[in-house]
Amino acid sequence: MFRRIVLLLVLPLVLFGANLHLNNGLIQAHTKVFGDASIDPSVKNIAVDLSMQDNSVDSLKGRISFHIIDFKSSNSDRDEHMQELFEMKKYSDITLTINKVIPKKERYVIEGVLDMHGVQKPIDINSSIVQNGESVAINANFSVKVSDYGMEPPSLLFFTVRDRVDINASVILTKEE
Repeated sequence: MFRRIVLLLVLPLVLFGANLHLNNGLIQAHTKVFGDASIDPSVKNIAVDLSMQDNSVDSLKGRISFHIIDFKSSNSDRDEHMQELFEMKKYSDITLTINKVIPKKERYVIEGVLDMHGVQKPIDINSSIVQNGESVAINANFSVKVSDYGMEPPSLLFFTVRDRVDINASVILTKEE
């Protein structure tokens, strides 16, 4: 009898829900130092804890995160300053929690919460989500202000880092069987 009850509880999850795992991904950031150059760190080591119900991308929910230590640019000194700005020893990760996906014309709006530097703020992200068989590809471009997350953009003499950071994220997910 106990086995039947467990089967009845687990069977709908197996039939109608799918956990997704990361097949490939890249998150890139872009900002500028006024009077100097651009800063373009990126990260490929991304953790996902996502699920989708009824084979429908608008049911996508879960979390995407990465460790700040893995966020690297072409300048290791600048990376160390970025890690200090983010207070990496205290706030080691950046996490996006996806609460809702809303279809909008030929695109989607991902409603979620961005947790960065210990501050959680709601965020709406315009994105492209394409499902192809067992694969789901998400591409998103959005901007955040570091000052909204309790950080002051660094400056040295006449050089100041722009407050706005442009994010380009691309992940390819595969349904777990």
